[in-house]
Amino acid sequence: MELGIAAIGIASVAICAMPFVVTSRSRKLKEKKMMASLNDVANKHNCTIREHEIFGHYAIGVDQEKKFVFFISKSGEDLNQQYVDLSTIKTCEIANIGKSYARKEKITERLLLNFFPKNNNEPDTVFEFYDVEVNFQLSGEFQSIQKWNSVIKNLLKS
Repeated sequence: MELGIAAIGIASVAICAMPFVVTSRSRKLKEKKMMASLNDVANKHNCTIREHEIFGHYAIGVDQEKKFVFFISKSGEDLNQQYVDLSTIKTCEIANIGKSYARKEKITERLLLNFFPKNNNEPDTVFEFYDVEVNFQLSGEFQSIQKWNSVIKNLLKS
């Protein structure tokens, strides 16, 4: 009798834990894929990513020696690869696009990191960290964009 109860208890725990294990494996597989894509675009420019962050639908990394920034964003099944050579960039700024309401609260709809080139004839480069149409709720993107803006500005100074 006790053996049967123990078996039922072990089976119940295993069944309850299964979704967490599957979710964790799926997340790790997606992160590996994003990192491989980030390294792929860096290798095309003879760069090595020393510092990076993988955040659900995007990954960002820098080669501090060669001063390149790489960005991968996922939209559905499409991976969008972007990069910026910081030697051609004047500055970068955060764009927090949203709606303001009467009670002075602002609802963020998009978070962008804009790179402004030294040559005014070249187009700006934009990394999209958050879009309300893709992700319904902010979950750390604002802290992430602030961190990377600071890292990139320090690289632009040196």
